[in-house]
Amino acid sequence: MPLEPGDVKKKSASYMKYAGLAFQMAIIFFIGIYGGKKLDAYFGHETPGITIFLIFFLFIGYMYKLFHELK
Repeated sequence: MPLEPGDVKKKSASYMKYAGLAFQMAIIFFIGIYGGKKLDAYFGHETPGITIFLIFFLFIGYMYKLFHELK
């Protein structure tokens, strides 16, 4: 049974939506790691405390945004 053109568009839109979410998550982690390393170096920390906090904080914020967006 061949797929209708509308079915193909629905499936591709769904894939693109979730691929976009994965790309956003990767960008969030990159910002957290890069910004955290810069802040740790600026403040002279030997342990990556700010980096860990920033990644965690941005991840929780993104999950909150995602929860309300998909609700």
